[in-house]
Amino acid sequence: RRHRELLKEKRRRHQELFAEQKKRRLLPEAVLQELQDVSAREDQDEEVQEKKGKRNKGARDFHLSLTRTKGNYMAVCLKDHSVTGLHQQLAKDFLNAQLYGPHTNRVPANEFFSLANKKDPVKKAAVQFVDKSWGKEKKEKAARYKKRWLA
Repeated sequence: RRHRELLKEKRRRHQELFAEQKKRRLLPEAVLQELQDVSAREDQDEEVQEKKGKRNKGARDFHLSLTRTKGNYMAVCLKDHSVTGLHQQLAKDFLNAQLYGPHTNRVPANEFFSLANKKDPVKKAAVQFVDKSWGKEKKEKAARYKKRWLA
């Protein structure tokens, strides 16, 4: 009974630690709010410039005002790349079906080696390591073969 209580206490402490680490990883609310305000202001400025017609089409200033946070973090907004063309999506689905579909006989390496070992009359380790002496023997054999033809 005491053992179960100790396990419960240990699990609870572990969950608290996990929650604390997760909170620490997230950016503070104030920083996120400030970033939203900055992006909204930039959108409004662009609309005003378009209306006035004073927009420069040459070298466009791409300036992001990033806020400095505790530590070395930078927050930037990235474009959403989830929108892909129909052809790309079809190609991706086709490849996925060909490689991992129900008709393919794909198994992990460990399973493959262990099944082969079960069927072999001689039982051995599931994974065999290369003997380094094999390379030397083959090299010597090739050198002898070359000498025979050159002489």
